Amino acid sequence: MSTKHSKKEHLEAAASHHEQAAQYHRGAARHFEAGKDYAHAAHQAMVAHGHTLHAIDQAHAAGAHSASTPQATPASTGPGTSSEAAKHHTAAAELHDQAAQHMRHALKLFDQDRSAVAHDAQLALSLALRALSHGNEAARLFVKLAPAEA
Repeated sequence: MSTKHSKKEHLEAAASHHEQAAQYHRGAARHFEAGKDYAHAAHQAMVAHGHTLHAIDQAHAAGAHSASTPQATPASTGPGTSSEAAKHHTAAAELHDQAAQHMRHALKLFDQDRSAVAHDAQLALSLALRALSHGNEAARLFVKLAPAEA
């Protein structure tokens, strides 16, 4: 038997995934800032990426998306450094925090103003796409930083 979730439940799940993604991006940033334990940083980045994708899926399931949402891509940096990767993870974490705040605000307004809910959810989705882009750039830098395995 399948369970159909309400829009409100999808918004709650999206907010939760954004909060978890932010937490994992912060962990990855700490490891890159320290310049060591890249394997653990990569693991945390992958978990953050998964939470990002789940948050986006939940927003879509709630009907809180628009085909006109721009996908911002940060400018590609030159040679990668752990400091640059840390900056991308930190930026992603901040964007996820903002997205979670918009989803939580949408939940508070859910029964009073569906237009405001849609607006907050749309903002959260836009922020999530920007966070995803920063996560992708951090992953690209990680590949440059990781020692080549023979």
